[in-house]
Amino acid sequence: MSNSWSEPLEAPYPGTERPPYIPQLEDVVASFAWVHQVHTLGPSGTNCERAGLHWRSRKCPSAQIRLHGSIEEAAEAVALREDAVFVGVAAYPHLHSVIYGHIQLLRILDVFIANTDEMVLASRTGAMPEVCATHPAPERLLPSEITRHFSSSNVAAAEDCIKGLADGCITTRRAIDRFDLKIVRSFGSVPMAFTIHGPHAAGGADQATCAPGQALSCNRSV
Repeated sequence: MSNSWSEPLEAPYPGTERPPYIPQLEDVVASFAWVHQVHTLGPSGTNCERAGLHWRSRKCPSAQIRLHGSIEEAAEAVALREDAVFVGVAAYPHLHSVIYGHIQLLRILDVFIANTDEMVLASRTGAMPEVCATHPAPERLLPSEITRHFSSSNVAAAEDCIKGLADGCITTRRAIDRFDLKIVRSFGSVPMAFTIHGPHAAGGADQATCAPGQALSCNRSV
């Protein structure tokens, strides 16, 4: 019996053609110079923005950062373009739905690990909250007896706390400094996997010379 890894049998794929089989780790895209926009979760101060800025500085320093109210909104915006990517985060519980919901248009182009900001449980007074605002990703940091109020991001959780929608929040050090909240418990910085998603046509994008917003196939056959 052979122990070699063989390509699975042909199966239907929801697109114009089946993507190439990649049997080992390799760079999917040689260059990201074609990227003019990097979309991710906002508002300003999120770990996704932090990761997006870090990735942009290494891959496409002239690209603009675009922030959205959810990862889903970021994906929708990028699905309409071929000169943009969005930053996802492995901890997001619904990332699989975003990936498979856009499988005909988008694919994962890069993955990297970066430290989050310091994650904290905070409140307005410094006392343990009864109702805590949190994004779905880090909500397991909360004791089970604390009532959850779900927010769209770690920064939004701090904002909801300030607005009185919750007594406390799971958020970041940057957010508590911004909103003058008190730390109840610090969980430290978390090494986190972030994913870069972009158009299927991006495989040879470094050879293209397209204007912003144009299809990546503007000067090559696909």
